[in-house]
Amino acid sequence: MHVETYGAEAGVPIVLLHGSMVAGWMWMAQVVALPEFRCLVPDLPGFGKSGEEEWLSLAHTADSVAEMIQERCDQEAAHVVGLSLGGLVALHLASRHSDSVRSMLVSGVPYGALPAPLRLMNRAFLALYLRPFGTRLVARAFGIPKDESMEAFMDTARRTNPNAVRAVLDEVNSGAFPDGLSQVEVPALAVAGTRDTSLARRAVPHLQTTMPNTRGYMVPDVGHQWNAENPTLFSEMIRAWVSSQAVPDSLRAV
Repeated sequence: MHVETYGAEAGVPIVLLHGSMVAGWMWMAQVVALPEFRCLVPDLPGFGKSGEEEWLSLAHTADSVAEMIQERCDQEAAHVVGLSLGGLVALHLASRHSDSVRSMLVSGVPYGALPAPLRLMNRAFLALYLRPFGTRLVARAFGIPKDESMEAFMDTARRTNPNAVRAVLDEVNSGAFPDGLSQVEVPALAVAGTRDTSLARRAVPHLQTTMPNTRGYMVPDVGHQWNAENPTLFSEMIRAWVSSQAVPDSLRAV
């Protein structure tokens, strides 16, 4: 699994897990804003520079991330941040390897099986994503800015294994939360934008009531990929959470 490392070599480690159809580059605004930390940014199996690797399952990917943490963090645990697909991987990681997770921050994770209209929409996005003329349309729908992020998105689409995206959608469509979350005692922050999907918004109170050490917040006026919509606020939230400080005032407690 390809991993890039940024920030202070001796800094507190943070693992940043990307969403589907993108790769680790989606976190560039955050790693620039958090230079005092040691940010580990993988391309998950099947995506980006890990495109030649096979995506087997969320559980297998969580195992790979746990192995990466053990290898690169001197056997220590890391703070884990995940958005969308990355948030689901983080939940599986905490469920299977809680000793590798110092704390967890997840945003935009879908809770429950996807309804038929959303499944059809995801299939349509995938069909476009896998065609050169459609990739840019998907990028615009995702709110990818017309800067270097657009070229990174296009490059990711060229590198990503189509079977990986299909396999991810199959897992997510049927409901992808791991079993045993009620036994996860890792400190966790669950958030979603007020303009995110209903499944992502529903996940926040569910996680807050299911995992004993979880706090839930809604983020006003942002959608799913809000680390790009409001990178400053997202980065401030990470810094506050990892540093055991109060989260930004604009977040609304659930």
